[in-house]
Amino acid sequence: MSVRLVCPLCGTVVSDGAEPKPGRCPGCAARFEGGGDSATDAVAAALAAIGASGLSAEAVTRRLFELDPDGDLAGKAAITSDRRDGFYRWWIFVSDGGEAAAELLGRLAATSS
Repeated sequence: MSVRLVCPLCGTVVSDGAEPKPGRCPGCAARFEGGGDSATDAVAAALAAIGASGLSAEAVTRRLFELDPDGDLAGKAAITSDRRDGFYRWWIFVSDGGEAAAELLGRLAATSS
């Protein structure tokens, strides 16, 4: 099975062919986690991996989809799916721009409506 995952923050191909494993984008060093069958499953896995499982996966997922493209968090966190045969998995990318991933996603959850 061929799988392609592209970083939504910088456009770099993170994986092309092999099953992606959580790690860092080779283009912008953003941390990516997830691999869930649903967006919320991917966010829950990412939150657990970064030590922020106390945050609401539902709230963070909703806010990732609601991010203003011109807002200050848009270039720092994003959700995307990979491309593969028959189905896809969801991934969360968080910039390595000086703020810990758990803090950034905590700020995101705090702005949830």
